[in-house]
Amino acid sequence: MSSTDSFQSSESLANLRESAASGSVEAMTQLLNQTLAHKQIETEVWSEEDELHVYLQGERAPDEKSSVMLCCREMTQWHLPGARFLLISGQEKGARESSWCWQLSFLESDGQMPTLHQAANGELWRRPKLEKTSWEPNSPPDDLWEPQSIEPEGWKAIAVGIALALLILASQQVTFLLSPVITLVHELGHTLTNWIFGYPAIPAFDFMHGGGFTFNVERMPFLMGLMYCGFGYLFYVYWQNYLTARVLLGVAISYTFCAFTGIHEFFVIAMGHGFELVFGGIFLARAMSGYACRYSVERPLYAMLAAYVISYDIQFSWRLIFDQTTRAIYNQGKAGIDHDLVRIAQDVWNVDLSLVASVMLLATLLTPFVVWGMHRYWRWIVYGINRLFSLRVARS
Repeated sequence: MSSTDSFQSSESLANLRESAASGSVEAMTQLLNQTLAHKQIETEVWSEEDELHVYLQGERAPDEKSSVMLCCREMTQWHLPGARFLLISGQEKGARESSWCWQLSFLESDGQMPTLHQAANGELWRRPKLEKTSWEPNSPPDDLWEPQSIEPEGWKAIAVGIALALLILASQQVTFLLSPVITLVHELGHTLTNWIFGYPAIPAFDFMHGGGFTFNVERMPFLMGLMYCGFGYLFYVYWQNYLTARVLLGVAISYTFCAFTGIHEFFVIAMGHGFELVFGGIFLARAMSGYACRYSVERPLYAMLAAYVISYDIQFSWRLIFDQTTRAIYNQGKAGIDHDLVRIAQDVWNVDLSLVASVMLLATLLTPFVVWGMHRYWRWIVYGINRLFSLRVARS
């Protein structure tokens, strides 16, 4: 863009803000549409006496906090003299009611409700009780049970991401440059699992032999005590909810059983590759849904990372199953230490390495389908979690 075009653009923006300050609803709508264009959100604005109403609508319900914050940041540039209150709501296209609604004050300080400047700074702290936008726990919305489909933008992002990932894997040099990402995620999986079961651990790169490794020391009872303190706190908070208390009790018993048997060693070893699949699934979910993606380029990048991680693990496990040379090199270990799948095959399952590699291949192939299923029934999952941890059901 030339300096002349840039000057004309800034001048046009200044003119629109001047029109908005004078009360032009059309200018307000155009400015907010420009602000939220990257989120594919359409805006409708109207005023009633001293109230300004802003209605946001998208293919899915607009993200509450970021949408309100972006709108308020733009409105702080208008300096509206006659407006006292702002009512901003968001709704999915085709829905009968708003998904959320905020009531804000244009005043610099207001003890009754959050102000425009607080919202612009991301300091939303109080939502008004509006009958039309509040959900009763026992009365889920009619469209809750309708499965979600992947929108066209999601399919395009996934297609572009897969193409980019295949191009990366086709070049050994580029694959080598991105391999530290796999190594970092892998070692973080070992590290996190070690800490959960009471073993302090630190991930590190192995610059001598390649790849990475995780330093860990003997179990510290203090860390185990912290885990049980966490369970105790959750029991204290949700003890009146009989269902939640039983779920927490089951999790605590399962954790104890794993922690004081050899099962936790399997998790510590397996969660290196397991964490790779978890991160690949998270990246794929972001590409499918576009959740928290501010710019359109983010979704193909998430899809590329997901496809790269999943394809990398498919290629890795496939070679361990069918390539004898790769399997022989992997069996040799590194610096006298066996690799993860060898340890699982020999020390845990007592089976051939190719069988463990087959299980990993199956888990890797299932990852996209699991993510797709969670995306399709995400509303069910969120509703179930909300019912589990938000309701306070007294014991009978």
